[in-house]
Amino acid sequence: MRGWIGLLFLAASLGWAQGFRVVTVDDLYRALSNPKTFVIDVRTPQEFAQGHVPGAVNWPLQEIERWWNRVPKDRVVYIKCNTQNRSRLAVQYLLGKGYTGLNLVQGGIQAWLARRYPVER
Repeated sequence: MRGWIGLLFLAASLGWAQGFRVVTVDDLYRALSNPKTFVIDVRTPQEFAQGHVPGAVNWPLQEIERWWNRVPKDRVVYIKCNTQNRSRLAVQYLLGKGYTGLNLVQGGIQAWLARRYPVER
């Protein structure tokens, strides 16, 4: 039994070992109450204007070379997009720049909207 618990712990922590973890929109929603939470939305400005997670900054993926070094290292960073494709690329890029402890939001804004969580426009 102890062996299985160790394997489960290892499986759950692999994302952190890689410098990031995949989280749900429920995790992000709960995290918004923490002032150290920093949300990056990597969608286009037009997509962002249609609705975004409250307090999120809009740093488009196509401009990542301009903003990557502004990602705070003293805050809990969540990265999201429309579904998860662009945010995964952003996480991979940031990992290559030495960032760790990143949170990739699974399902992006589509999952957020499906849960009927609040949006800003």
